[in-house]
Amino acid sequence: MEKRNIYEQTFKVYSYFVDDNRKLILSNLMYFMQEAAWAHANNNQFGWHFLQTKNMFWALVKLHIHIERMPEWNESIHLKTWGKNPELIIYPRDFEIFDEEGNRIIAATSAWVILNKENFKPQKVTPENETNMILDKHAIQGKIPKIPKIDIPSSNIYHRVLHSDIDMNKHVNNTRYLMWILDEYGHDFHQQHVLKTCNIHFISQAKYGDEYSIVKKQTAAHSYISSIFSRQGNTEVCRVALDWKSNN
Repeated sequence: MEKRNIYEQTFKVYSYFVDDNRKLILSNLMYFMQEAAWAHANNNQFGWHFLQTKNMFWALVKLHIHIERMPEWNESIHLKTWGKNPELIIYPRDFEIFDEEGNRIIAATSAWVILNKENFKPQKVTPENETNMILDKHAIQGKIPKIPKIDIPSSNIYHRVLHSDIDMNKHVNNTRYLMWILDEYGHDFHQQHVLKTCNIHFISQAKYGDEYSIVKKQTAAHSYISSIFSRQGNTEVCRVALDWKSNN
C-alpha cells in the first residue's frame, strides 16, 4: 500500500541547475519537488489536466525546507513525495531527497490549495482515488512555522514583473519570488554562507506588468525575513524566512 501512496523520481543535477559553487540552486530544487508533486497528482487523475476541465489549478501556498546539504553538480538524487490528509481546503504534501548512498539530505513539507481560475477562490475537491495519494508519514514533524510580518517602508526601489517571470497559469512563477530574494543577499554573502532552512509563504499573486519591491530584516545572527510586496495596492505577495550557516 505504501508504494502506491509514495511517488518516487530520480533527478540528475546538470550543470545548468547549479550555482558558481557547483551546488544545486534552491529555485531548481523547488522545480524538482513541484514536478514530482504534479506527476503524482497526474498519476492519480487529480493533476493539472483534470483540474483544467473544472476551470481550476493547483497553487503552492507554503513550503518549509530543511537542508543537510545541497546536491552538487553531476549527482543523481532520489526524491520521494506523498500527500497527507487534507485540512479543510489545504492539501499538505511532504518530500524527502536522498543522495546516491541513500542518505537523506533534504526534507520538506508543503501546503497547497486548489484555486478557481476566474476568481482565484480556494476550492474543495475530493479525488475518487484519494486513498492512493495520502499517507500518515511526516518528513518534518509539526506545523509549518508562521513568519512574523515586517514593516514596509514608504520609500522603496521598485522592479517590474517581466514576461520571463510568468508561468502557464498567467501569474509570476513561485520560484521567481525566491530567486529575487536570494539575489538581494548579494554575491559575497552567498560565498560565505550556506542555507539551512527555507520557509516561504505565498500570500497573493503578482502578474505581468506589476511593480514589486523587496524588504529584508535580520532577526538573528544568521536569520532573515524578506517580504515582497506589490506597488499596486501596496499588497504583500510573498514572505520568506531563511536561516543560514557560515561556511568560514
